[in-house]
Order: sequence, then C-alpha cells, then structure tokens
Amino acid sequence: MRYRSAKLTNDEGKMWHIGLDENDIGKHVLLPGDPARCEMIAKCFDEAHYVSSSRGNPTYTGTYHNAPVSVMSTGMGAMAVAVCVEELKHIGAKTLIRTGTSGSLQPNIPNGSFVIATGAIRGEGASREYIPEEYPAVADIDVVSCLRQAARELGEEPYLGIVRSHDAFYMESPGAHEGYLDRIRIWTDAGALAVENESSALFTVSSLLGGLRAGTILLAGGYLGSSYGTMKSDDGVDYPARVEKMTKIALRAIELLDQLDDLKDIRDE
Repeated sequence: MRYRSAKLTNDEGKMWHIGLDENDIGKHVLLPGDPARCEMIAKCFDEAHYVSSSRGNPTYTGTYHNAPVSVMSTGMGAMAVAVCVEELKHIGAKTLIRTGTSGSLQPNIPNGSFVIATGAIRGEGASREYIPEEYPAVADIDVVSCLRQAARELGEEPYLGIVRSHDAFYMESPGAHEGYLDRIRIWTDAGALAVENESSALFTVSSLLGGLRAGTILLAGGYLGSSYGTMKSDDGVDYPARVEKMTKIALRAIELLDQLDDLKDIRDE
C-alpha cells in the first residue's frame, strides 16, 4: 500500500478541513496546539499576515529571515494532527515543527525547560489506524539537530530524548484520576522525558507520507509525580516568556533548515 491520500477540497478549492491551498502557506509550518498562540508566534515573524481560521484553528503566513513560514494551530490530539499533516502535505508543506507544552516525566527536568523529541511512544490511537505499533515514531534528524543548535545559540541547553504521546489527558496529568502514578511509572523508569498528545502521530504520518521533515520542541511544565489534582502556575517560571523563547528557537531552526535541500522520498527515486 502506498500512503497517498485523496486531495479533498471544498467548493473554493481549499483543503477540506484546514481551509487552505498552495498559496496560503510557507513551506515551513509551526504547529502549536493552542489557537490563541498563533497570533503571538506570528508576531515573531519578520512579516506576517492573517490567512484564515478553519474550525477554530487560525493560520498566519509570512517570512523569517527570508524563509517562507506559517503558523497553524492543530487543536488538541493525535487525530487532529494527522488530518493537518495529510492536508498540509497536499499543499506543499516541507517542514512541520510542533511547538507545544508538556508535563515532565522526570523529576530532574526543571520547570520551564525545553524538550526536543527524538522520537515518541505511540500511546495514541490515530497512528495505529495507519500502521502497526512496531513502526517507530521518529523525528527527522535534521529538525532535531537544527532545533538543538538553535536552542544553544539562544543560550538554552535543551533535553533530547523520547516523549510519550497519548489520547487521554485526564488519565496521565496533574488532574488525573487516582492511580496515574502507577500508569506513568513505566515511562519514567524507561527514561521518557515528557508526556503530551500529538508528536507520535506527527512523526508517524509524516514518515509514511514521505517528503516531510517533522519535529517537536516542548516547553516542560512540572513533574507529574509531584502533585495530584492541581496544575500550578505560581512556581516562578514566566511561561509566556518561555513560549516566546521556544518560538524563537523554532524559527531559528527553520532558518537553518531552509538552507537544506528538500527531503526526498526514497520511494519516488
């Protein structure tokens, strides 16, 4: 089976779900989950314009140091990300970088740290609709390398490693049901760095479709084992400033990636 979906468009010729076409995006796309974060990210571009908002997920497009770039919210969850990857591929995207937040699975990762995912545990269901779990969810090596270089240039030492993606926020979070520590202990003991909801689908679907560089940088919140039933924001970390710093890291990475040739699919050679 070749992984190539039908190009589903609406009456205006735009992609069915994201409401965009080839003229609406840059080849490099930042993908936050929170729609409210898109405008803030776009303000970090050298120039940007609002394109549209489909299903509550806005898109802005512009340039950063001559690199064509867009920001589009995916909303929450693996299924939503999979749809975005499929449709962005159809309209010419080449780089997809998730800029998100996460809960830390390791007590030694300070709040406000940056985590760059090298791969993801496929704890969600969307990617299993594509291919069995034996297929790895791996970030593109160039994206990982450029994100780390960008972070170091901007004075940050990021954590690199495996993250866990899953579907049920309230089962593995500070607001989780009782027994969540038992559920996360296996991943903590295995050295997984953080838990979130989208990266494994992003990596898996991007790899299967081919020709896409995909990666993730996360802002790590508190260690999930330190509290039950609370989410704290009074720990001295200026989270809006850290989100802005994460955006600048991702944009510098895009500037570096823009100097590379587009990724080729071995199946097309």
